[in-house]
Amino acid sequence: MDKGRAPQRRRPHAVPRLVTMVMILLFLVVVSVLWLGAHYYVWRRLHGPLAEASRLRVWVTVAVVGHLALSMVTMGLRSMPRVEPLYSIMHWATYVGVGFFSLLLILMLLKDLGYWISTRFGRVPAVPEPGEASSGEAVAADPSRRLFMSNALNASVVGGAALASKWGMYQALRVPDVVEVGVPLAHLPETLEGFRIVQISDVHVGPTVRRGHVQAIVERVMALKPDVIVITGDLIEGMVEHIWQDVEPIFDLRAPHGVYYCTGNHEYYWDAPGWCEALAARGIRVLNNAHDLIDHQGGRVLMAGCTDYSAARHRPEDASDPEAAKAGAPEHDVSVLLAHQPKSIHQAARAGFDLQLSGHTHGGQMWPWNLIIGWFHPYAIGLAREEKTWIYVSRGTCYWGPPMRIGAPAEITQIELLAGGPERAYRRRVGAPQS
Repeated sequence: MDKGRAPQRRRPHAVPRLVTMVMILLFLVVVSVLWLGAHYYVWRRLHGPLAEASRLRVWVTVAVVGHLALSMVTMGLRSMPRVEPLYSIMHWATYVGVGFFSLLLILMLLKDLGYWISTRFGRVPAVPEPGEASSGEAVAADPSRRLFMSNALNASVVGGAALASKWGMYQALRVPDVVEVGVPLAHLPETLEGFRIVQISDVHVGPTVRRGHVQAIVERVMALKPDVIVITGDLIEGMVEHIWQDVEPIFDLRAPHGVYYCTGNHEYYWDAPGWCEALAARGIRVLNNAHDLIDHQGGRVLMAGCTDYSAARHRPEDASDPEAAKAGAPEHDVSVLLAHQPKSIHQAARAGFDLQLSGHTHGGQMWPWNLIIGWFHPYAIGLAREEKTWIYVSRGTCYWGPPMRIGAPAEITQIELLAGGPERAYRRRVGAPQS
């Protein structure tokens, strides 16, 4: 390398990186303020109606302030080496708490919204906050009954959030069901009829997704006996040196035509080049805007992959380019693009891919986000088609953040290539594979 060129390579990136750092800092400030405001809101709604002498007031304060402090400390230690068992205890407590608190916040907002609607458009009289002067005779009639009802509703909200959290944890921590998907292609040669691709996505190995759970996923994938295995990004949630032992079971994945991988956005939070190098060294074929040709009984499948849709924000040289992933490809019968985010579909369709496999959305992961995730992505869940390109978006194989899934179950996906028209397409959840 010419030593004189090194400074020239750095200069074009200096300003964008500075802007990125400033944007990240502003984002963290905004998130911190919102997080603090949410805790104050929940504390005020739970604390206010309680009797002044009640010990519950103390417990409410301790719980809300304690969770706020624990969550902020834990997030600040994310990049630190693991010191067990403190690391696991703090992260499990934090993430379970974040999930419960998020549900509690939403339910509390819905309760207050319902009350506001009833006071404005119904017959229920408006009531002041505890300690405020009453402006209506109906309110002053029985303040003790009003406080009792307020506390009863709050208790129902807390209980509902707790039950939903327990159910969500059960759904998130069990080994995912298998979702079978049939993708029909009119030009598919007979030799590729029934060719099976097993997809895992968004495993997020890290603070709470540990070695045992990864091993169980690998065993379920292997029981499917696929022709090829693909990992469509967000495999990890930590630095190579910190979580390598938990990732290791992934290298037990085996298929006749190998294991392919493309980066997700979370790899770029945790040294994507380092992870790509480490995975490639253990036999996983990393497709960064690149392709590989599979020969299956005379049928030819072009397996391509692009870097994450947002990669250029972190590393300009890694800008996602589905068209480059296909450029110069040899003759093939079917082309498949691994692209973490569904937003790559527009470029994939222009490049003429037959199928794009994605993840990223988690299907919303938890209520109520599962109801609105489609607002933010061109395709958010399941099988769809843009022009002549099919796209399948997995709900993800594990979870991110809170170890909970509500209304958006995780999945291991088995893609089967079929000859024929769109009427042959199918998608069904089948549970555990038969050995």
